[in-house]
Amino acid sequence: MRFPIFLILAGASIATAAETISFSSSVYPVFEAASCRSCHSAEGVASGTRLQFPELDATADRIEAFGKSLILLVNRSAVDDSLLLKKPTNRIAHAGGEKIAPGSKEEAAIRKWIARLMTLQGEELAKAQRYREEEAGSGGHTRPQIAVRRLTHSQYNNTVRDLLGDRTAPASQFPPEDFVNGFKNQYQAQALSPLLVEAYGSVAERLARNAFRPGSTSGVLNCSPSAACRAKFIRSFGLKAFRRPLEASELKRYEALFLKEKDFVRGAGLVVEAMLQSPHFLFRLEETNNPRWKPYARASRLSYALWDTTPDDALLASAAKGELNTPEGVERVARLMLDSPKAKQALDEFVSQWMRFDRVLTSTKDRRRFPQFTRETASAMTEETRRFISELI
Repeated sequence: MRFPIFLILAGASIATAAETISFSSSVYPVFEAASCRSCHSAEGVASGTRLQFPELDATADRIEAFGKSLILLVNRSAVDDSLLLKKPTNRIAHAGGEKIAPGSKEEAAIRKWIARLMTLQGEELAKAQRYREEEAGSGGHTRPQIAVRRLTHSQYNNTVRDLLGDRTAPASQFPPEDFVNGFKNQYQAQALSPLLVEAYGSVAERLARNAFRPGSTSGVLNCSPSAACRAKFIRSFGLKAFRRPLEASELKRYEALFLKEKDFVRGAGLVVEAMLQSPHFLFRLEETNNPRWKPYARASRLSYALWDTTPDDALLASAAKGELNTPEGVERVARLMLDSPKAKQALDEFVSQWMRFDRVLTSTKDRRRFPQFTRETASAMTEETRRFISELI
């Protein structure tokens, strides 16, 4: 088949233009400005996905190689159907929400890069597809194969209660959760919808404000306002909120945020509000390749499995001391945790999901056929089941 000369020339012009595109100067800054790295890094909550950024001090060549490796997220038959475009614009469910506005110049830059990736051929294409394996073999980070789970509404309520002393159960007003495989903590149904992101923001603002109101018993600020207190507060609250120690870069970032307010308490509130919206708070760290974080990941898994809430000071201390580094240590700590009233709280939540109490509590009956079935009857039915299972266990 012969093609019209103008089509051949047009194709050549497009290819030539595509060759001049630099990922490091066009698209990479877009992703960095959108804070994609905070989740898509070796230790981020999205580290188990196919998008994982190189380290911050990566060379230009490595950044370009990373950019070409994104061919794995491109549908070469349809640009608009590429994950590289649909995920950050939230056209399909994206745990991080909308990072790039549809129709923006940032989206246009991504589209141009996708067009460049579609021109990859031969060895250049093969090398782009081998990027992950080559990075792992040359000492790069390997991707942990994990499922990233967001805090369920129950876990969120319990966490802010134990972290800030708030007992208002704010997540009860969040958009309802879906059951997958019989439970609410399955990662397949845990994307962040715009409504949920908005709810997290408004609740974080309220929680931060209430934590520092006069007469508050939250105990969040446990030192006298000063420069030393500022660093101590960020470090201690960050440890509890993120359930692991903050990195030096994180400490520096939150201290800069703190200093945006001249008033000390307002600055502390700003830090709390920001941390409560961080992926490191909203998502649970279950596995990690960072040796420093491994004990804390175990503590988090134990805490949310046995208590349905965040690790307390004693559990975090056990992680810091290395007491969770052996099976024997984990068993000893777990047995102590099972003696806590929080263990019954977690069991009750598990049973309520397992037995689908929600269906009983929201069911309606024909009043003429079942005149004795009321809301109180439904509540008694679930309570009877809960107490029976609790007695057995």
